[in-house]
Amino acid sequence: MLLIVVETAFSQQFPSKNFSTIDGLPNNSIYSIYKDSRDILWVGTANGLAAIQNGSVKNYFTSDGLAHNSCWAIEEDYNHNMWFGSHGGGLTFYDGKKFEVINKNNGLIHDKIRRLFIHENLLYIGTEFGISVLDIKTHKIILSKKIIGCRNLFQVMDFVEINSKIYFGTFNDGFWRVDLPTKSIKLINHKQPDIFSIHKKNDSLFICHSDAVNKAISKISIKDYLANKDAKIHFGSSVFWNFITDKRGETYIAGNGINFRTGGIYKVNNNKISNLNAVFGIDSSEVWSLFYDAPTDNLYIGTINKGLYKIDLKQQIKYYPPSYFKKSKLDIVSIVNFQNQDLVLHKGGLLYLKDNKIQSEISSQKFYDFAHYSFKTNSKLSEYDYLVSFSKTRLEAFELRSFKVVNSIVWISSTIGMFGVNNGIITEYYPYSVSAFEFENPNKVMYQVAYGRFCTVNDFKNNSAFKQHEANDLNNPKEAFTILPLDDNYFIVSSSNGLYRYKNGKFFSYYFNSIWKENELVQAKINDKKELVIANSFGDIFIINVSKGFQIIQKIDRKLLKGNSISFLECYKDFLFIGTEKGLNIYKNGTIRLIDEEQGLTAKAFTSSNIQGTILRMGTQNGYFEFDFKNYISTKNTQRKIKITKIEVNFKSFNQNGFKWLDYESDKIVLPYNENIISISFEPQNAEYPNKLEYRYKVIGLTNSNWTKWTKDKSIDLTYLPSGRYKIRLEIKDLFLGAVSSNTILDIEITPPFWKTWCFLLSSFLIICIGCYLIYINRIRAVKSKERAKAEVQKRLAETKMEALQSQMNPHFIFNAMNSIQNFIIDNNTDDALMYMGEFSKIIRQTLNNSSIQRIALSDEIEYLQSYITLENMRFKNQVEFELILDDELDLFEIEIPPMLLQPFIENVFVHAFDSRSINPKLILSFSQEEHYLICKIIDNGKGMFSVNLNKLHTSKGIDLAKERIALFHMDNSNPITISSNLNEGTMVVLRLQID
Repeated sequence: MLLIVVETAFSQQFPSKNFSTIDGLPNNSIYSIYKDSRDILWVGTANGLAAIQNGSVKNYFTSDGLAHNSCWAIEEDYNHNMWFGSHGGGLTFYDGKKFEVINKNNGLIHDKIRRLFIHENLLYIGTEFGISVLDIKTHKIILSKKIIGCRNLFQVMDFVEINSKIYFGTFNDGFWRVDLPTKSIKLINHKQPDIFSIHKKNDSLFICHSDAVNKAISKISIKDYLANKDAKIHFGSSVFWNFITDKRGETYIAGNGINFRTGGIYKVNNNKISNLNAVFGIDSSEVWSLFYDAPTDNLYIGTINKGLYKIDLKQQIKYYPPSYFKKSKLDIVSIVNFQNQDLVLHKGGLLYLKDNKIQSEISSQKFYDFAHYSFKTNSKLSEYDYLVSFSKTRLEAFELRSFKVVNSIVWISSTIGMFGVNNGIITEYYPYSVSAFEFENPNKVMYQVAYGRFCTVNDFKNNSAFKQHEANDLNNPKEAFTILPLDDNYFIVSSSNGLYRYKNGKFFSYYFNSIWKENELVQAKINDKKELVIANSFGDIFIINVSKGFQIIQKIDRKLLKGNSISFLECYKDFLFIGTEKGLNIYKNGTIRLIDEEQGLTAKAFTSSNIQGTILRMGTQNGYFEFDFKNYISTKNTQRKIKITKIEVNFKSFNQNGFKWLDYESDKIVLPYNENIISISFEPQNAEYPNKLEYRYKVIGLTNSNWTKWTKDKSIDLTYLPSGRYKIRLEIKDLFLGAVSSNTILDIEITPPFWKTWCFLLSSFLIICIGCYLIYINRIRAVKSKERAKAEVQKRLAETKMEALQSQMNPHFIFNAMNSIQNFIIDNNTDDALMYMGEFSKIIRQTLNNSSIQRIALSDEIEYLQSYITLENMRFKNQVEFELILDDELDLFEIEIPPMLLQPFIENVFVHAFDSRSINPKLILSFSQEEHYLICKIIDNGKGMFSVNLNKLHTSKGIDLAKERIALFHMDNSNPITISSNLNEGTMVVLRLQID
């Protein structure tokens, strides 16, 4: 008979998760498993090495530096570096950054490694052809030994440490000890030379020798085995490749039969083994490797064909399926605790449980039969309204609905009435149609008729004082699903008409009296503070104080919960347990925790719930779950460290040498301005349930940066960061612990372009300042030069005016004027003399006045010239005809010209152009405007001159003086004076003056 039994004690399902190539593993054949001190799970496969963190997988191959892709053994040394044994390439050392290969070329006895074992800074390496020992500090092989064993092999299968000495078992060649002082190995036991695996537990050894039926594993004391004695205890019928013992002392074995399909995951129990494949949800009979992680209480199981399994051994949630009670179906209706027993009402009957074991049971058939027996034997039942219809109900339509315990009697409602159960025996039956009920006293009951009216009965056993409350009275309850007694009030909760209160025989509707306009209610409980806790159909929960009136203490918004449909409510101190389609929500002080399939809550269609002490039971259509939350609610939150596993800049990997053990070693990166598209991948460390973590981040230093939305995405994408310094602040919400932690995971500095750097800006500022200073100096010099030039001009203007004055007031002119006056007096021509003297004095006055100003109006200049012409013409006895021509568009009062500019040219006409022989002498003076120039023409019909004399005239001092004065006012006015003359035809002088 095979000593392999089905594990009934563990029938409840353990939470498990499978990792395969679909999840990123390089291969589904798992030969080795190890979780290191950094919380990295290393998985050796037939085709590559995987490093797993919180479900994220990174694979390594020979192209990355591994000795061989087939990894059969993994160990971590005391320096926290990793050693990987390959089946074909030798040994690989990994320090978190680079790989180092040690093989036969370095002294390793063989490259096909099966086992690694570390003890006192020495690495023991078991190969198919012997053993090597390596000094971890120096990476030098200090011992290599082999013998020519059976089948020409010396295949080391496993190591064990006993009393600080290292032993190893071989395939076909027995059990050996390593003697380092003598650098030798010694055969210790050859009774059963075939050894597949060895496990030390307390003072015993478990040794797998073969797959012999019921004799695969030998259990023997260490003392007897070292004394070469035979084992007396044998069990198991498969080849077992690995043992592991958890912190509870439970030993698990990995089995993979060579000749038979007898493998799987097993547990040792009282020198027998139990197959746990179904319990753990493992769909493989080819189990090869095991690893137990004590801090998380997780068991990792490696299979040859289905990948890796992670089993949560904590059993936070215990599941009791129908098979646990040897039933095919267990549709739970309600659960209560009564007299140290758990009463479980299900569609098939009533169970009395103690320690989850059935003590007694009443089937639904018995309830149905008791009702029909009562129909026949109790004549009083004929007075009940529903007797006739209930008596015709078939068993297939019979259903148990709910129950309450009143004065040690369990009252159960059903589709055909109410049953009373006392001490596990059905004692009473009354044909009331009840969907919700409550006892006001042992005899008086109030209840909701299914799809009917609300009723009260003062003596329900005799059906006396029965009253139906009419639906047309809005204060009367309708469609009630539960009734909650609180002090001297009864609160009736309706699925369509909200909340009612019953007190002293009167009903009151909070909905129809507009006190609380919530009408679609689904769940209701009373908490430890005697407050109502009520959920509506939309997922909102209200905590209401009804001790003095009606006051909503708190509203828990549906957005806070995980799930939309509330299937149950339970209260415990300040905690609120809420069942939804997502799992169990645990609420306290604005924080939500979530329990779901990761903790073993595999079914979420809850039908009922109950709290007894710190144990929450949750009923489903297929059994119930039990959750002892005592330790869970006292779990303290710890600050969670974050690893940065990858950084990409402008879509390229950044600084691969800066990573060690899949973690970026620095807390800062510095990037140029044009490398500002950044992607950061991160992983939380020591996350027991990574799927329950949500993240959001904020970029401190970025204008208008707000927290992102909560997400499960473990990456941060930053696009086109402007130059500056930033801190990436990450918040982690742990739905399992109900806590939020915050970390600054990385400082980022984006350096500005060179033209925005302080050095460039300072240099530019200095250059600008120097340039401005030079410009200022040059400007000062220019201004001073201009001022000097202006002073020279002013000086020259004054000199030219003086010269012009001198030319006008020359002695010849004065002499001629005085001589003319004398002649007028001698000729007794008093009138002409007086007129001449008046014009002469006027000219003298105007000349003196004009000598002090730079410009005069054209009208004043014309008036001055007219006076001068009049005076000169009197000397010629007024023989010279004078004509003044003015352009109509000229503004004589606005246009200004230098004074005493034209007079020398007029004087030349009278001095040189005319004499006593001149016939009809005529002088024309005209003024016109061409664009921005004033054109002044002086024309006479006098004697004229030859071209030689004309050239002399052009170079005369008077003309040069006039040109100089014009140039001083307008330097860009080239050739302002032109003179043309023909002999005996007259002369024309044209002056071209710029109008400002």
